[in-house]
Amino acid sequence: MRCLLLIACLVPALVHGGSETPPTREPAWELSLETAQMIGVKNPNDYYFSTQMLNVAWQPFGTLEWGWFRVRSQLMATGFAIAILSGPESYYFGLGPQLRLIFPIGDSRWSLYANGGGGIGWADANESDKFDRGLGQDLTFIVLAAAGVRYAIDDRWSVWAGGMWHHLSNNDLSEPDKRNTGLDAFGVVIGGGFSF
Repeated sequence: MRCLLLIACLVPALVHGGSETPPTREPAWELSLETAQMIGVKNPNDYYFSTQMLNVAWQPFGTLEWGWFRVRSQLMATGFAIAILSGPESYYFGLGPQLRLIFPIGDSRWSLYANGGGGIGWADANESDKFDRGLGQDLTFIVLAAAGVRYAIDDRWSVWAGGMWHHLSNNDLSEPDKRNTGLDAFGVVIGGGFSF
């Protein structure tokens, strides 16, 4: 029993980093849309992606504080719709989880953010012999990461802009029948969200 009481007393102090005041509680949910324009790299097919993402984010904790350093986290479920405007394939649709970390800058409305995650989805892999450096099969995985700056318009609305990378691949599941080439792309991303 003493052990349980000790844990009940110590855990909140460790989680809040020893701060005397409890962390600020922000709205627990955020619905957001993002769009990115991405250029493929290391592939002769000259890929160009227009990536759209719909995110439902949950913030399980308030802002954690350690002296001047503050951070809050969001667990996100993301739906991907990628138009492949140049390259053998023409689309990718998928779903997956992400983690976003938000770092407030002082008492301003500005913050830095970084997020990353992955997922699984479906593309229209091109079966033509003309293209030998494509996805190889329709079932395809995605891995992505992004970072940038956020601006809180008010307590509910925010906007952000940054850089993003994503990688599409079937993890060699199409080998040896069809060659799988991982597709890397870099670009810029902008987004907006509503918290509730």
